[in-house]
Amino acid sequence: MTNSTTRSEALTPPNPLPAVGVEAWLASAHPSPAAVHREWDSETRLALIPLGKLFDAVRISESLVHSVAGVSEPATVADWLGWSFNGGPVIHDPAGRRYYALVPPGTAPDWRAPAAACLGDGTYLGVPRTDLTELEEHASASYWAVPLTRPRWLCRTADVLTFAMVAGCLT
Repeated sequence: MTNSTTRSEALTPPNPLPAVGVEAWLASAHPSPAAVHREWDSETRLALIPLGKLFDAVRISESLVHSVAGVSEPATVADWLGWSFNGGPVIHDPAGRRYYALVPPGTAPDWRAPAAACLGDGTYLGVPRTDLTELEEHASASYWAVPLTRPRWLCRTADVLTFAMVAGCLT
């Protein structure tokens, strides 16, 4: 299931469910949800979650996002991504200099945008705890640039594909 908001509504995400609902949904993608919670409670606050069951992820280079957005300040980029992807969730990995837009499962096999790779079944993604929603100063830990506000609330494939195709042409 994907969101169905218009661009103007994307600036005001839907009323989020309690974080425990989102966390439980994310953890349910793993064969051992308890292991996900243990990883989130560890020093890294990052859990490896398999893709392909609940969502796939489009990996976009940080430089590409910054180039197309015309900004690099983390909060401004997050706002821009939230608007561009209609409030769909995006993880930022500053250490790897990448963003990951979460899209519906099954997107990866048909993905055809060379500027960004779509990762699916057979791949694990480092997913931060749901309360990590800002870049921590002097840290390179992954965080939610655009938070996941409720279970199954994903980026629309068409929005991410359009971004990737336009970005590929512009660069």
